[in-house]
Formats: sequence, structure tokens, C-alpha cells
Amino acid sequence: MGRFKFYLGIGAAVAAASVVKSFFGISDLWMTIGVIAAIGAIALMHIESRLDTVEARVVHTDYSGVLALLEGPRHVPQHRQPESLAGGGAISSWIRPEHEVLFHDFRWFAALLNKHLADPWAIEELPSTDARGYDAPDIGRTYAVWYNSCEVGSFQVTLGAGMLLARQKSTGERSARVELNLHYLRFIPYVHARGLLYELALMVGSFDRARDDEWRSKAQIRAADALSGHLWEAVRRPDQAPHFEFVVEGSYDLLRDQNDHWTKHGYDPMADGGDRKRD
Repeated sequence: MGRFKFYLGIGAAVAAASVVKSFFGISDLWMTIGVIAAIGAIALMHIESRLDTVEARVVHTDYSGVLALLEGPRHVPQHRQPESLAGGGAISSWIRPEHEVLFHDFRWFAALLNKHLADPWAIEELPSTDARGYDAPDIGRTYAVWYNSCEVGSFQVTLGAGMLLARQKSTGERSARVELNLHYLRFIPYVHARGLLYELALMVGSFDRARDDEWRSKAQIRAADALSGHLWEAVRRPDQAPHFEFVVEGSYDLLRDQNDHWTKHGYDPMADGGDRKRD
């Protein structure tokens, strides 16, 4: 019906133009220009009408409750660390020595992130060690991600592909994979979102202290690139609120260095709540 009205409008415009041309003696050139302009105006009105129809079909979700939580007081992390992989729900027969090493190495990961991230963020370790794998359950540590009073996502730490596929494993070899999932990212300031991704990329990825600035720059670039891709999808599909996924894999050299430093000085960051002191 809309298309019929569109063509009917064009036909009426051409007929009216013909009458005006004959009555006023307008030249063919100006008559052609006038007809093209009239058709353009009719087409524009038709497009605007179609856009209004599409806009009316879009469901505009009310995020007022979410925004109130995002702007609320910061959530204080309440860590519920599992005592063991099996105690957290992992299938005992699937647990390998590499899983135990990873479980031990990441025992202070949440505390380390909380000490480095901007104030609104809070990382809270969960009691489950039953993680998601490619095509089956996996084994690792799991975490909730909070931004002020709003739980905005989660992430898990599992063995990296290097450790899973290697047939001969050195006792000093390490590889971890972090998979982060976030919601409501569009409402979180860019500098805070980038800060979270930067810390994950820096702590989990490979790191060489002799080239400190270079590795830190790589982590910043990786974080910015991930956010750019998410922004593209959000603009491409403005009627949706896509969730955000970020994956980083590496030998977590910086985390291991920090673990060694705390161990050397007899400090357990989880003993004081796994958080940093905040005003």
C-alpha cells in the first residue's frame, strides 16, 4: 500500500507539472529540473515515513534501574574462594597437575586486580571451579565483575591452549586463558572500560621487564582495539544492546612476579579482604 501511494504521488506530480508547463510556458529544461526536485521531495517524505515506522517497532528498554546501580555505591567484594578444584565442583577424574598449578597461581588474582583497577570496579571470586570449555565443561577459577552496585559480568580463568596441547610440559611452563563477558558496557566510561581490559591483558599476557614500556603499550592497544570493535557493532545495530566478550591468553609473567614478591614478604592479600584500602 505504501509503495502504491509513493508511485501515485509521483504520477500526480508529473501531471501537475505538465499543466503548469503548458499554462506558464516553462522551458523543457526548467520543467525537467522541477519534476526531478518534486520526485526527490516525495521520495524523501516516503523514506522518512518508513524510518518512523521502523523506529516505532523498536523496543526501547528502560535502563533507569541499571543506571541507578551503576551510579550507586561501590560493591565491596565478598570472595568465596574454593578450597580445592574438586571442592568447587570440578570433575575429579578430569583434574590434571597443570590444573592444580593454574589454580594455585591465580589464588590472589582477584585481589591484585582490585588493587590496580579504578574505584568503581570490584572483582569477586566465586566458589565454582566448573568453567565453560569449547565443547565440554572445563576447570578453573570463576569471578563476578561489579561496577559500583551493578553486577555487570563475569570471567573465568582456565588453562591456555599451549598447556592443553603440549605433550611434554616443563614444570616452569605456564599458559592461562581468561574469558570476560560484560553487559551494559555502553553505560561505563571509556577510560574505566579500557582500564579493566588493559589490566587483564597486562597480567595474563606475556611480559618482559626489559621491554616494560613496549609490553604495556601492547596491552593498551589490545584493550582499545577490543572496545573499538564493540563500538562498531553497537553503532551498526543501534536497536540492540550487544554484550561484550574479551579473551586474552598468555604466560601471565607479571602475575607470577607479583605472587613471588608477596610470598617472599609473607603477605597474603586475601587476608584483608582481597581488596585495596579505599577512602
